[in-house]
Amino acid sequence: MQFAAFKPFYEKHIMNITLAVMVLGLLFVFLSPTMIVTIPSGHLGVRWYRFNNGTDLGPAIREGTRLKFPWDELYDYDARAQIVDQDYDVITKDGLLVATKISFLYRVKPDTLGLLHKEVGPDFVKEVLKPELGAVARSVISHYTAEELYSTHREEAQDKILQSMIGELYEDNAYSPNGVVLIAFDRLMLKSIKLPERIASAIEAKVEQFQRQLEYDFRLQIETKEKQRKSIEGEGVRALFDNIGGKDLASYLRLSGINATLELARSNNAKIIVTGSSLNALPLLIGSDTVTPTTPPTQAGEAAKTDINNEIGKSLQPFKAPTDQSQTTPSRAEKSASNTDKTKTDGTKK
Repeated sequence: MQFAAFKPFYEKHIMNITLAVMVLGLLFVFLSPTMIVTIPSGHLGVRWYRFNNGTDLGPAIREGTRLKFPWDELYDYDARAQIVDQDYDVITKDGLLVATKISFLYRVKPDTLGLLHKEVGPDFVKEVLKPELGAVARSVISHYTAEELYSTHREEAQDKILQSMIGELYEDNAYSPNGVVLIAFDRLMLKSIKLPERIASAIEAKVEQFQRQLEYDFRLQIETKEKQRKSIEGEGVRALFDNIGGKDLASYLRLSGINATLELARSNNAKIIVTGSSLNALPLLIGSDTVTPTTPPTQAGEAAKTDINNEIGKSLQPFKAPTDQSQTTPSRAEKSASNTDKTKTDGTKK
């Protein structure tokens, strides 16, 4: 019945209705980029109304596709944990200028994101976090000397900077009331500390000498323990000899030598085992892999004498008479001939 009553109106104004629908469709297609907003994963949105009190201070808009009027705005914030590196020049307690590199981890809070957008804006890292952290770091580091900051108190200074920074974000300030936290400051890392080159070298040398002193102390402890060990070992040896007695001491020493020789004989290096001729003589090891058969004592003695004679014969060279005739001694015939010639000459003279 209702559709039957509406049908005459529709038939009468069909052209106007079709034209209106087409205009609205074209207008929606034209304005859809400003009306449909997608908030990516891990992000939050803050809505701003042009005709209704401006920024929405309520909870942030979650991720997904959202519709808005073309004249309103929807601002996108990254809600993931983010890390920022920043360099600061600070002055230590002893008046040295130190270059530090500080990294901090932060997140925006969904419940107070609207207030953060209204009071600070999207550039809150540059406008709030970096200046506040620089002021806190300079205040904390000024209580430490360069040596303390460089060597032993680095982690302590890092923890104090973090706690002081969290306290600054909780306090009443120009961008948030007291007790309202706009940014969650999760972690802070003091990555590097760069001292003047001469100061750093002096501190490193001092630390090196201190570690060397600890090394010597440890060596002294080792030597003390070694002294105790040797003392206990000497007491054990003395007790052993007391139990053996002087009568069996030689037999025990001979047995110890045989056992040591057997241990050496089992090794992989080359050796020759030579057994002593007497009962008290211990075996000896000489470098060779094989054991040559022993020869009878008489043959061994003759072979040793032959080797000695050969060596002596090699060392002695044969005697050679000098070739110069002027240096030779005259024989007996030559002497008699010279005497005969001398007698004839004397006779001629007479």
